[in-house]
Amino acid sequence: MERLILFDVDGTLVNCPPDTAPVAAIRHLYGLEVSFEGMRTGGMTEPQILALLLQSAGWDDTKIKAELPNLMKEVVPFIHEAFEKGTIRLVPGVKNLLDQLEHRGVTLGLITGNRKSLARLKLEDVNIWDYFSVGGYGDDPHEKRSDLVQLACERANFRTDNPGVYVIGDTWRDIKAAVDAGVTNRVGLIGPRHPRQEFKEAGANIILSSFADTQKVLGALNIPSV
Repeated sequence: MERLILFDVDGTLVNCPPDTAPVAAIRHLYGLEVSFEGMRTGGMTEPQILALLLQSAGWDDTKIKAELPNLMKEVVPFIHEAFEKGTIRLVPGVKNLLDQLEHRGVTLGLITGNRKSLARLKLEDVNIWDYFSVGGYGDDPHEKRSDLVQLACERANFRTDNPGVYVIGDTWRDIKAAVDAGVTNRVGLIGPRHPRQEFKEAGANIILSSFADTQKVLGALNIPSV
């Protein structure tokens, strides 16, 4: 059976410093002081996060919708200015897992709220970008994260309900997107910010505590030996 495994980026493949670009861009462009304090944005896409910050500053939905396309363009230089090479860290076990999946002929892709250029910066910083042949990104047209799952599957020539499709993420939003897109294999990677119960409630049917034991992960995903 052919398989497509779609990974979230932040917290699933890599750990990154806090993203300062959205706050800096909004301050520069609109003179607004906004903050991520008290927000749980894990699993949200870039336009959703920008909209949430503007909403927190008192903007209504009509004003946000009108300005968001411009803000998505204007935030780019702030993203590149904020990114520092050498600050990205691989989640333990990721490199070996990707090697083993590639060796087994699994198609690897990304589902991320990051725009493609930022996802590439992060993954190139730890030398894993080239493993991934398809993706759904935060700057692709979408209303919901599940639209990105659908898009990545289309780009890989898989139906979302193909039993060989997997979505792996570290937040309940990753799992909900997989459920909404009709993906059969919905894999939660639990951690301190997102406990097991959140994944179960969101609809995860495979739950991993880490990627450290590659053979254990392959077994949980029902990936056969070669």
